[in-house]
Amino acid sequence: MKRHFSSTFAAVFAMTALACGGGDDTATQTADTGAADAGAANPCAANPCAGMEMPDWLMIDEAARTATIDITAGSTDDHNYWNFNGYANGEATIVVPEGYTVTINFKNEDPLSAHSIGVDAMLSDFPALFDNPTPVFAGAISPNPTDATGATTTGQSATLTFVADAAGQYTLVCYIPGHATTGMWIYFTVSSDGSAGVKT
Repeated sequence: MKRHFSSTFAAVFAMTALACGGGDDTATQTADTGAADAGAANPCAANPCAGMEMPDWLMIDEAARTATIDITAGSTDDHNYWNFNGYANGEATIVVPEGYTVTINFKNEDPLSAHSIGVDAMLSDFPALFDNPTPVFAGAISPNPTDATGATTTGQSATLTFVADAAGQYTLVCYIPGHATTGMWIYFTVSSDGSAGVKT
């Protein structure tokens, strides 16, 4: 699933360089994310993710009701390193059960760019610029998510912990200007039936 360098990257990169504003990661932020699109083409929307896999980067503890997810930005050069565990443009869906405490261990291995991660609404279109994004679940966002120099830079990591307390279909998004709109996002589903895993 190799992604090719897009001709729009140069324009987005220039916009990113000019618009690396300084968001912060407080719980009182407000999101400018547009309206949620319940009809977006999520592969788990019609089927509760039959045939999911359990990769080694997702650990579910049913007794403790926890999910631990190791996510690396730029783990491969796919999509010009703008990916989560090699996936971009909704190519994967991570599913965790409702009510579980979720820990995301986020690391950036992109040699060129800072990245961020957060759980956002499922949108039909992502904005080029997020205005003080607020995650769907309290705590489900990395520090300085819109700051191209203050977010999680090459070799750095961040840990997010939150309770996935509402079943539904969401996205994991990079909030650095231009990143989500060019494909740095995947699906994140909270299941009401206890199902968990990864659908690709």
